[in-house]
Amino acid sequence: MIRFTMMPGEDGDCLLLEYGDGTFLRRILLDGGRSGTYPRIRPTLAGLDGLVDVLVVTHVDQDHLLGVLALLNDPDRSVEFGDVWFNGFDHLLEFEGFGAQDGEKLTSALVEQKLPWNDAFGGLSVEVGRELVWFDDGSTVDVLSPDRGQLESLAPDWVKECAKHGLIPGRDPDEIPLVPGFEHFGGVNVEELAARPFRPDTSKTNLTSIGLLFEFEGKRIILTGDADDRRLVRSIRPRAEAEGGRLHVDVLKVAHHGSDHNLSKDLLDLIDCDRYLISTSGARHDHPNAIAVARILKHGGAKKEIVFNYRDRAAIWDVDSLKDRFGYTVTAPAPDAEDGFVSFEL
Repeated sequence: MIRFTMMPGEDGDCLLLEYGDGTFLRRILLDGGRSGTYPRIRPTLAGLDGLVDVLVVTHVDQDHLLGVLALLNDPDRSVEFGDVWFNGFDHLLEFEGFGAQDGEKLTSALVEQKLPWNDAFGGLSVEVGRELVWFDDGSTVDVLSPDRGQLESLAPDWVKECAKHGLIPGRDPDEIPLVPGFEHFGGVNVEELAARPFRPDTSKTNLTSIGLLFEFEGKRIILTGDADDRRLVRSIRPRAEAEGGRLHVDVLKVAHHGSDHNLSKDLLDLIDCDRYLISTSGARHDHPNAIAVARILKHGGAKKEIVFNYRDRAAIWDVDSLKDRFGYTVTAPAPDAEDGFVSFEL
């Protein structure tokens, strides 16, 4: 059994992966969305029997970690953690002693609360090629991103980026203003959008995002955070070639909330994917970008499902003529359900 729950990360990510075979049940929490996410997910966390086996904080963008800070700083939190995967400043340059650069808040919380931190990697960085110790339960996890060069590239700008994202004491996050309500006029020209040239993401923090390939009972899930498309392509290509050119994937969490800078035709050509997840309210960057969704429609396989965890993000794509032409279905929260939550089993 694999159960996947997309939770209301606002314009960010907050995802819960649960799996087991009846004799055990494990839980992986990926990111925490924004500060406002935590009050909404507290009831879900309270039902997890007190333990999240692995908390993954993919990178230091505020729409992924402010909710994690709220969780860690809650004296009455209902869960503890078997391990926390997060690349702090010392991991960027492989220092041996771990301390909070300029008092960076997430590192401070991990150290002060004596939480297990990258224990699966011997306390070292989460990166491509690093040996990790995983559960002996029939599941596997491989790191798809970042690589050593990407981690090192962030080091000179670490304090500046952490300050921007609200991790330095005394400095509020540089909040991007909310965008106006989403409204679409006219039809969508999928062919024209999908044909536009790919320009990769240049964000230094996104380049360090943790991306993972999870497998259990013959099912595969790619979890991307805001990972660099080019790094994902390099990691997935040999796996795809070993299977005749395309890697079958049951679920792809589309990187960076459906940004056109994080999803290329090159990546889509390497996978045969059944279900694409787009996690965002679109509140600040108006994600998902129509170009990225058009690439999924055009190059994402003959039959696929696109899952949105916010209803208005799904609206312009839930069109029968488009669905019939490009072979896809749309899933989103029901009108009478709480927006931001979508859960399914594999």
